[in-house]
Amino acid sequence: MTALLELKDLTRSYGSLAAVDGVDLKVMPGERHALIGPNGAGKSTLFATVAGTLRATGGQVLFSGADVTSLPESERARRGMLRTYQHSSLFLGCSVLDNVALAVQRVHRVAHRFDRAAWRFRRAEAEANRHLDSVGLADRAGAKAAALSHGERRQLEVAMVLAAQPTLVMFDEPTAGMSAAETERFVELIQRLPGNLTLLIVEHDLDVVFRLADRVTVLHLGRVLASGPPERVQGDPQVQQAYLGTARTEDLFIEAGDR
Repeated sequence: MTALLELKDLTRSYGSLAAVDGVDLKVMPGERHALIGPNGAGKSTLFATVAGTLRATGGQVLFSGADVTSLPESERARRGMLRTYQHSSLFLGCSVLDNVALAVQRVHRVAHRFDRAAWRFRRAEAEANRHLDSVGLADRAGAKAAALSHGERRQLEVAMVLAAQPTLVMFDEPTAGMSAAETERFVELIQRLPGNLTLLIVEHDLDVVFRLADRVTVLHLGRVLASGPPERVQGDPQVQQAYLGTARTEDLFIEAGDR
């Protein structure tokens, strides 16, 4: 099977410092792939380079078999690669429904002047309602996005992502700042996503990683230290040795500020 996302010797340097240093990585279609590591490991830079927010200084990013290394983030998104951000990017003054309806319209390239295309907007609203129902926010459709809790805002972001019809979703620390109850609801939501939707997740909570990921890649100083099933990576002696003899690999990833 051909990888949906493949990184070949990917590098992102700042002067003489390589924040991402020759990373090779494959993410298969339908895979839930977690990217973890301690502060300074290069996760944020790698994530941004894959998404196109930052330009690679070496190597390749292949998506669906095509070289997208030189493409901007907007073009990668049009091809089906979508990134969520650690900090919310919602239209807080709009209703929950309108946030998703706008995402639907962008996909279908519908005009934004609703008064001249009201029927199209109604169709977008119907599709938006289906996405809200799928993430458990149907009863909050009329509320302002600003009125949502932190966990509900993350749910809304997932609905907006689904509206964009991606093939790869990149989640940037999706449970950061959530309560235990919100985290539980979010994990259950991710588990319900369609099996053909591929996920790449940067996450600091190892319990969440174990529940969601089919495969885990550990970064250390910009390089891949280990990659494989979560249970195998957790007990990898190279991972433990690299982090000053830490007795339990879990201890490396429990800080909420893991960057």
